[in-house]
Amino acid sequence: MRLLNNIKQITLVALLGIGMESCLDLDPVIYDKIIPENFYKTESDAKAAVTGIYSPLGSPGDIYGGWTETFWMINNLCADDMGTQRDDYEFMEKFQWNSTTYAAYKFYNMFVKEANRATLVIDDLQKSPIDDDVKKQYIAELQCIRGQYLFFLYDFYGTANVTTDVEILRHPENEIILERLPKDEFIKLIETDLKAAAEILPVSYDDSEYGRLTKGAAYTILEKLYMQEKRWADAETYCRKIQGLGYKLQPTYSSVFSIENERNNEIIWALPCQSETNGNGNTWTTHVLPPELPSFWTNSKVQRWNVYNMPWKYYDHHFQQPGDERAMAPSLITEFEYISNGETKLASRNNGYPNLVKGALPVKYPEDPTQISEKAGNDVVVYRYADVLLELAEAINEQKGPTQEAIGLVEQIRARAGIPNTIPTTATASKENFRDFILDERGRELYCEGHRRRDLIRHGKWIQSAVDQGYIPEGREADYKHMVLFPIPQEVIDESKGKIKQNEGY
Repeated sequence: MRLLNNIKQITLVALLGIGMESCLDLDPVIYDKIIPENFYKTESDAKAAVTGIYSPLGSPGDIYGGWTETFWMINNLCADDMGTQRDDYEFMEKFQWNSTTYAAYKFYNMFVKEANRATLVIDDLQKSPIDDDVKKQYIAELQCIRGQYLFFLYDFYGTANVTTDVEILRHPENEIILERLPKDEFIKLIETDLKAAAEILPVSYDDSEYGRLTKGAAYTILEKLYMQEKRWADAETYCRKIQGLGYKLQPTYSSVFSIENERNNEIIWALPCQSETNGNGNTWTTHVLPPELPSFWTNSKVQRWNVYNMPWKYYDHHFQQPGDERAMAPSLITEFEYISNGETKLASRNNGYPNLVKGALPVKYPEDPTQISEKAGNDVVVYRYADVLLELAEAINEQKGPTQEAIGLVEQIRARAGIPNTIPTTATASKENFRDFILDERGRELYCEGHRRRDLIRHGKWIQSAVDQGYIPEGREADYKHMVLFPIPQEVIDESKGKIKQNEGY
């Protein structure tokens, strides 16, 4: 049966509610026996099962961890805002992946599996005797998680061979071959989940439940889907719904990501992290910091691997405005002083310091003074309000041109960065000019947060960005146009007996 890999194992995990290695402050329940008579009888049973579906999202897990082959890092590495110091991972940065590149196809089966796991748990919850209101909220949460996994699939691979038919999922012995859904059906599946979830999910949770998906998260995933589909009016509608939920920009850029200011009002969804040795920590700064600790970084216990950088070409294009806080330490490091053998030295791109040769250091997350190894306690920020305001400005501009409202939304972001009233008049002279300016502003505000690849694809500049970086020969853009998507695993094609087709070009 070609449903997904290890369907029986998935059913088992869904029943047990195990595998929870995420950052949420919830403990799964593990049962000795799997029989209907003792399962989902209590709210804690149901909560454990729902929590288990978050597992791959946890940092430093497969999706939002700092390790080089997570979904987050693959998204960053193949865009122009992040590069790598490691030669063995340049294949993603340099557009050298193909149908046999594991890092490119590995997430297909994971996301299909997790979407189907959510479907099974929804079915179990519907049969559970727990309180109806609690049940509805957990089902809504699962619909939101499933919608997120489906959007991940759509973003990376296009459509997929998923199903919401529980009978098919529960009976792998029937050897049913599922084909990839048509595009319109797949999009409708995502929409239906997210809209249903948003109707029920709360705007926020108390601290003990922080990290669970909310109404704002459901709206954000939905408007991002509409942005990619260029359904500008729909995107505007849901951005405005988010505006009405009480989010607001933080006073300073770096405070959005600081451990002292966690759970601030700009964050729509974040993954809670701990810095303990055995905790689920944020490994971003460990992967960015150089061996020589900058003099302003007081915690010497943090590990420093210097894997990632921001290419100088990207930096030089985006950060020419004096006073832009987003281009300053500790957010973005272009040079720094350090102590070596009792002597103060300067590390700079201009003096041959090896860890600044390829690019600046996008530290992004300020120091965690409690960090003792590779894991920081700064929550991983997935979606935030500044991103939504810029998408709203873009959606308005695409429909009406650079209106005062659209310009004002971008101005809010720039004012917070310390550069108010500096949008050039040429940038607002036409829809086309403002479109380009918004893309650049998103590049300044959201660098290395995993949005850049989608932004470039939406603006039709994805392949051109690879040409500009020297990774694709000029004049051969058509030979690489298929790389807006990644390949699906060959095993999926083989097991479907040809009913599932590889993405065009691979």
